[in-house]
Amino acid sequence: MANDVNIQDIIDATSAKERFNKLDSDRNSVLTRARSCSALTIPSVLPADGHTETAELATPYQSLGARLVNNLSSKLLLSLLPPNTSFFRLIVSDDVKETLAQSPGQNNPDVGGALSEVEGKLVQIEQQILKQIEREALRVPTFEAIKSLIITGNSLCYKTEANLDTYKLNDYVIVRDFSGTPIEIITRATAVKDSLPQTIIDALGEDIPEDSKINIYTRAVYKNEVWYEYQTVEELLVEGSEVEYSDPNKFPYIPLRWTAISGENYGRGLVEQYLGDFRSLEGLYQLLIESSAVQARTIFGKKPGSLIDIDELNSADNGAVVYGDLENDISTLRVDKGSDLQVPMNMIQDLTRRLEQAFLVASSVARQSERTTATEIRYMASDLEEALGGVYSVLSLEYQRPLAYLLLAQSKVNLKSLGLDAVIVTGVEALGRNNELDKLRQFNSFLQELGNPEMVLARLNIDNYISTIGASLGLDVTNLIKSQGQIDQEQQAQAGQQLAMQGATNVVNGATTAPQGQ
Repeated sequence: MANDVNIQDIIDATSAKERFNKLDSDRNSVLTRARSCSALTIPSVLPADGHTETAELATPYQSLGARLVNNLSSKLLLSLLPPNTSFFRLIVSDDVKETLAQSPGQNNPDVGGALSEVEGKLVQIEQQILKQIEREALRVPTFEAIKSLIITGNSLCYKTEANLDTYKLNDYVIVRDFSGTPIEIITRATAVKDSLPQTIIDALGEDIPEDSKINIYTRAVYKNEVWYEYQTVEELLVEGSEVEYSDPNKFPYIPLRWTAISGENYGRGLVEQYLGDFRSLEGLYQLLIESSAVQARTIFGKKPGSLIDIDELNSADNGAVVYGDLENDISTLRVDKGSDLQVPMNMIQDLTRRLEQAFLVASSVARQSERTTATEIRYMASDLEEALGGVYSVLSLEYQRPLAYLLLAQSKVNLKSLGLDAVIVTGVEALGRNNELDKLRQFNSFLQELGNPEMVLARLNIDNYISTIGASLGLDVTNLIKSQGQIDQEQQAQAGQQLAMQGATNVVNGATTAPQGQ
């Protein structure tokens, strides 16, 4: 389809600042709900409007909310970006498999060997991307995005060439179509005047104070299957910021939702689903703390007409003697409310148990170490999928898949140029290489049951078998397996050595058996 959209027309149609303010006012209710959820868990995730870093945040009476969010965030992070394991898998497309199957001959005498070679290249690419993740430290911003997602239900990631930027809900607006697909995204960032390029400073004018905060807006609009992006400083267009993304796999924005509500531009978080329990827990903890403080307070009373000197009593040292009848003239005010506090304590225990179940505190946890196995990660991902109602599948589709394509593009990996047409698989399926390894073990056991190792070795393609094991482990075995050329050279060299040794033996035997006198 011909694209007749001009990005300048989009820029001239409406100001990015005006558009942001319009959409910002439309989501006031979303921000109100999200801030309520943040205040009861981790207030710093989405503080009140106008909050600055020098201002003190209100602290909840309970810390359970923060602990639950951090616990679930750690589990999701470990499943979405597992250590030492690729979060996605490149598999050979059906078209490539069909091509290999239909073209055996001199150039491709071994279809299985050719397929194993292709899968080996895909494993190399996966390992390359895994190193890129470690190099760019993408797990840190991902963890922050997950926390925001759990609490506010929304988060926005922007993949630059070097890192991953995350935006809180109050720093971006989004518009989705009827199917939930984003069609407009605007982000807002603040900068100090001195940090801007001189051309921008000159254009803004000298009337702006040096220490004033200036808003930078980045707007992306989807038109006719193309994303158009540009940037403005307040109302001023940044020259050269206009970008078009015709390939959706290279679009750097990754908007996330915890749960999608039909017809709504923003999602709902897990904390909002249990907001009633969190509010009840907060109120009960406040009651318990304040009541405990009252009960623990000590107040002395003096009998009217007593001759005891209060000042002398208060200043008396330990073991001192004070004149007066202390036993009868001095009394202690007691607030005997311990039994009444048992009711809120029982309710707190019940609420804590329910929330811990909802946030998977009691579920199986993979070991937080470099030795965490792929099997543990796969089991935990399955637990997350079952307990959270398909949230992990949603995140694998809306986070893992776009991130995989962006990492491939930014690492200059072009599958087409390598002659590969691969399919990206994420989620639990991407962690399923061990399933293939288990099948190989079963296959090997069945082969051993035949009881004829020589026959098995004669029928088994050892090179392809080893390559398949390496691919199942996510291991690049290119440098571990000898090529057919290397094997032929070694056999030729060995045959030459045998011929030389045989020739030398014949010469020695001829000399020792020669007739005497000759």
